[in-house]
Amino acid sequence: MPQPLRGRGSRPARILSKRYERTSATERGYDHRWRKVSAEHRRRHPFCAWCDQNGQLTFAKLVDHKHPIVDGGAMFDSDNRWGLCLMHHGVKAEMERFARQIGEVEKLPLWCDDPAARPARFR
Repeated sequence: MPQPLRGRGSRPARILSKRYERTSATERGYDHRWRKVSAEHRRRHPFCAWCDQNGQLTFAKLVDHKHPIVDGGAMFDSDNRWGLCLMHHGVKAEMERFARQIGEVEKLPLWCDDPAARPARFR
């Protein structure tokens, strides 16, 4: 049986299949209300918080929770939100994985607000 063609640099199918194991954003609670809250947050805070901490101005593309919802963070608490550019959202996701590995997820809000408190690899 012929194999489907894959473009240059395409990812293996087993990695892509993980994407489909996750429920949709709407099923996870990111509904119309969240989209309104997110848009309003980006209007009030248009720049990436992480870039701003480094003295740069980059527009925030999305709003992220400092303490992840799956780990008990408050969905609509304004103190639990920050706007991030796409690059820093990826770094924040890696920081979340690291925090879970070492069992210190509760420190994520502190790491988000205070760059000096972050583990060295995320400063």
